[in-house]
Amino acid sequence: MTMFMSTISGKIDAKGRVSVPSVFRSAISAQNGAAQSGAPQGIFVYPSFTENAIEGGGHTLMNDIGAMVERLNLFAEERDALAASLFADSHHLNFDADGRVSLPAALLAHAGIEKELCFVGMGGKFQIWNPQGFADFRSKSRAMALEQRGLLQSLSHAPPGGTDGSQQ
Repeated sequence: MTMFMSTISGKIDAKGRVSVPSVFRSAISAQNGAAQSGAPQGIFVYPSFTENAIEGGGHTLMNDIGAMVERLNLFAEERDALAASLFADSHHLNFDADGRVSLPAALLAHAGIEKELCFVGMGGKFQIWNPQGFADFRSKSRAMALEQRGLLQSLSHAPPGGTDGSQQ
């Protein structure tokens, strides 16, 4: 799977549009592949649950989220809460001819974005941040990653299907 990588700064233009970085558009196009050849090209975005940021991706991300929700009990209160939080606040934004989209005002307010922003690759998804908010998040994340660096080593040596080496 093609991943979203890098941190790329941008600005909202006078008409309220932002240019989605070309490497992100390429990743979305690669993820969509032939299975989505008839689907409109664009991004899906929604407010982050955990940060003052906007999260987004292509059809692959939304399909993965949909599959996770579908695995939950159909009548569970948690399923409805998760589905409403993810899908009710999600937006599909089509690219214009220049690869720009107009981010909804509610999402911009959630992320504290006024004119400047940054797109942050997160592997299978990306986030859109207020640049100062991301600088703070990046600093905290690096400190946490340093503290948890042993986890990566333990994951790289874990047997397939489990982390404790036991047979099931």
